Amino acid sequence: MYNLLSANITRLFINKAFWMTVLFMAIMECSFGYILLDQNSTRIDLILFISLQGIGIIVSIFYSLFLGTEYNDGTIRNKIIIGHRRQNIYLASFITGIFAVTILLMMWGLIGGILALISQTSINMTIGQIALMGLIGWLACISYIAIFNFIGMISSNKARTSIVCILTAFILMFMGYLCYSLARPGFLTQFQVIIFQFLFDVNPYGQIFQFMSVDTMTLWKLCAYALSLTTLISGLGIYLFHRKDLK
Repeated sequence: MYNLLSANITRLFINKAFWMTVLFMAIMECSFGYILLDQNSTRIDLILFISLQGIGIIVSIFYSLFLGTEYNDGTIRNKIIIGHRRQNIYLASFITGIFAVTILLMMWGLIGGILALISQTSINMTIGQIALMGLIGWLACISYIAIFNFIGMISSNKARTSIVCILTAFILMFMGYLCYSLARPGFLTQFQVIIFQFLFDVNPYGQIFQFMSVDTMTLWKLCAYALSLTTLISGLGIYLFHRKDLK
C-alpha cells in the first residue's frame, strides 16, 4: 500500500491539472473574499467556505482526468501483474483523492484566514463551530471523491470517465436544488418532505449548500451521512473492481 500511495502522490504532484485546479481555486477564493469584504456585514464562515459551493464540478474535472490515465497508460494492469491487490489499488487511489482535496481545503482556509485577519472581520461564532463546519465541508468533499473514484476505477476509458464524472457532479447539484425546493413545507405531505429532506442531506452538494446555515446537531447528522455515503460507495466500488475484467 505504501508504494502505491507514494507512486500516486508523486504522480499527483507532477499533474498539471491538479496545480491548475489549485491556482484556479486560489484565484476564486481571493475574488469571492474581496467581494465579501467589500460588504459591511461579512461573516467569517462565508469568507472561509464560500468557494466550496462549486467544489463538486471542479474536482470532477481534475480528478476524472487524473484517474483516466490509469487505464489509458496501462498502469492498473501493470500494478496487478506485479502483485498488488485490487483492494489496495482502489484504496490507494481513493486516499490520493482525499489528499488532493485536503490540500485544496487547507489552501482555501489559509487564504480565507489571511483575508479575515487583514480586514479584521468580527468572529461571531466559536472556534469549535468553525472547525465543525470545516469538518463537514471536508467530509462532503471526501464523498465526492468516493463517487468519482468509483466511476474512474470501474470505467476503462478516460473520455468516458471524464464525461460521467462531470455529468454526475451536475446531476448532484441539480438534484440538490430540486430536493431543497421540494423539502420546503407547504408543497408536499409531511412524509414526502421528510424523504426529500433526507435525499438533500445525503447529497454531498446538499451538505455543502446548507452547512453554514444549520444548527450544531444538524451538522453532526450531515457528518454521519457523509461518512455513510463514502463507506457505502467505496465498499461497492471495491467489490465491483474485484470482479472487473481488466484487458
